[in-house]
Amino acid sequence: MKCDLSDIRHSWVVIFMILLFFSPTDEMSAQVASADTVYNHFYDWVAGHREALPEWVFAPRQQDRVIGVSDPCMNPEAARIQALQRAAYLYSLQQGVHLNLLSDVFSSTDTAVNTYEDERNKILTLGVIEQTVRREAYRIEEEYTSAYGEKFIQVSFMQADSCDLSYHSVSELMFLFTKERVEEEEIKFNLLLESGNCPEESFQSRFQMKGTLMSPCILSCMNGVPIRPSQKGYWYEDTLCVQSKESVDGIELKGGFWSAYMASFVKSLLLYPFSNVDVRRVSDEFNGGNKSSRALYREKIVTFLSISPFVKEIRNNRLYMDWQITEQQKINEK
Repeated sequence: MKCDLSDIRHSWVVIFMILLFFSPTDEMSAQVASADTVYNHFYDWVAGHREALPEWVFAPRQQDRVIGVSDPCMNPEAARIQALQRAAYLYSLQQGVHLNLLSDVFSSTDTAVNTYEDERNKILTLGVIEQTVRREAYRIEEEYTSAYGEKFIQVSFMQADSCDLSYHSVSELMFLFTKERVEEEEIKFNLLLESGNCPEESFQSRFQMKGTLMSPCILSCMNGVPIRPSQKGYWYEDTLCVQSKESVDGIELKGGFWSAYMASFVKSLLLYPFSNVDVRRVSDEFNGGNKSSRALYREKIVTFLSISPFVKEIRNNRLYMDWQITEQQKINEK
């Protein structure tokens, strides 16, 4: 079969036109790049640098005043918006939120003659905290940007006729614990924040933490654009006023301040001894001939909580927090 050179040229022209049609143009690439730089910013710091945070980050709790913190490596303006969103979220926790928590607990014990006791436990916990739209006036009292690009702000919220900010939040928690010879745990925490300057602009940010509390994988984005963290890690100086050495284990700060902050919050929520717990036994506990027992039951919590954070100290690049959780009332369901 004879191949004409003009046919080959024509074929390459067609292929080139197809690739040109499906390839991003310079304008499209510029739009993607510009959208990324709106939220992300490169920060460089020397190895071994330890960030010294201002004293007001560790100030005692104050009514209607909270601390908001952005992700590292963000554009300053976007970081301020994200920090304000998170401050509003913490303020809503302080004012009181509805919590729905459901736990399925399975335990079994098998003891054979002249052998060891084999104990197995599985706990699956699902929780939701949803804050309806609130409208507040606010004032930024303090502001600080770390060497890592984190924006720290201290915000006062106040009652006023005018609306400076409207915001809404949804928190979702999943916790899975298993014990079969060894203990394993898995957590997943999703936080959706939406806010806007009344009523023109709106911003949406998502924060997700999954894996384990000691070593979580963090995903964060703002208006659909992923926030790109540094691979170097983040390091902070110890606080001057060291608290009691009897503090419970702190949370590693290598992944950033807000990540440790939320890991501490999830841990405190899971360990809190709720008083208003409805227990429904799915099956009766029984004993078999080989001295075995099984129990399967469900714990349901529907309550109204007030949650106030207090940053106690930083020691050995670990964050020590005190979350004051107060049950205000039991919610009766119809």
